[in-house]
Amino acid sequence: MVDTAEFEAALARDGYENAGVKSLEPGCHNDAHTHDFAVRAMVVSGGITLTVDGKATQYGPGDTVVMDAGCEHVEDVGPDGLKFLVGRKH
Repeated sequence: MVDTAEFEAALARDGYENAGVKSLEPGCHNDAHTHDFAVRAMVVSGGITLTVDGKATQYGPGDTVVMDAGCEHVEDVGPDGLKFLVGRKH
C-alpha cells in the first residue's frame, strides 16, 4: 500500500481542497471530458490510463497525476480497478 500522508499534506499546503480517497471499478471507461477545477491525484492501488492530446499514459501505485482545469482527457481503468487520493483546486 502506498503511504498517502505526505501527499495529502502537500495537497493542503498547495491549496487543493476536498482531498479524499476515491475508487473506480475495474474496466471503467470515461469518454473525453474536462473538469472546471485543477486535479492532483496519486494512485494508491490498481491502475489507470489517461489519454490527453492523443497520448496515452499509464499510472500505477505511487504515480501522481496533475491536470489543469479544462484539460480534456479520457480515462480507462485497469483490470484491478483504481483507488486514488485526489484533491481539487478552483
